[in-house]
Amino acid sequence: MNYKLIPGLLTLLILLMPMACTERVELDLDTTYTRLVVEGYVSSDSVAHRVRLSTTADYYSNQTTPRVTQAQVEISYNDQTILLPESVDSPGLYICEKAFRGEPGVIYNLNIQQVDIDSDGQEENYQAESSMESGAYLSQISLKYFPTPILNAYLISMSGGHRKYERDWFGFKVWRNSDLLTDTLNKYTTFNDDLFDDGGFNGFPIAYLDDSDPRQALEPGDTVTLQMEHLSEFHYLFINDIMLEGVGNYPLFTGPSANVRTNISNGALGIFAAYSISRASVIVGEK
Repeated sequence: MNYKLIPGLLTLLILLMPMACTERVELDLDTTYTRLVVEGYVSSDSVAHRVRLSTTADYYSNQTTPRVTQAQVEISYNDQTILLPESVDSPGLYICEKAFRGEPGVIYNLNIQQVDIDSDGQEENYQAESSMESGAYLSQISLKYFPTPILNAYLISMSGGHRKYERDWFGFKVWRNSDLLTDTLNKYTTFNDDLFDDGGFNGFPIAYLDDSDPRQALEPGDTVTLQMEHLSEFHYLFINDIMLEGVGNYPLFTGPSANVRTNISNGALGIFAAYSISRASVIVGEK
């Protein structure tokens, strides 16, 4: 065999690959059975907590997913049960009548009844539970301005603590004054504490604000607020599942897409999660 030909053959194959990958493939995605989709949270803020109910729809549907109305939705913890009436203005949205503050260390249960998602004439029951994690806090944040040829930005660093020698999971949101800058999931930052087993993170860089973005560009006197959310492991994995499915799997030839994991019983999709919140703010000075 003439081994001198191998580099030439490899080059030819590489040149032909783009031509071989341009064929249009039509996927016939069949209709599947309808399932309940749940989005519900309990936080340590004193707010009227919410649960949103909808159903799945066909992949190529360009309509809003159907809302599930007239359900009985309850959140229970310790010896209390709270009924969430359906919103008059937003079908499928169930809201606590009174605000309450979730407590770290407490297990919260969700119970959904009086729904017939598969339209077989028999009502189904759906349940989920989530424990609110505890022991994490923010003590302060700081800003440092970095002017560079590529990017001019303020770096946000944080200091605080968490449970020593235990695994923890976190999510972060950023405000400029009253404007929530991390208002979409692709701007939301998550990480676990694998690098912080000593129970602290002092001066750890967590986000930056870009001068070229009008929403992010800071002026003296602005207030920057960082919100740290102490997530359960499932909540953390759920968010990362959604992010992965949103951008696609890389590199090429990885496994096929799959449904995002769920903690809702009876074949439903979605999440019910409890999480604690800690915040710290800083006022912008002169650059």
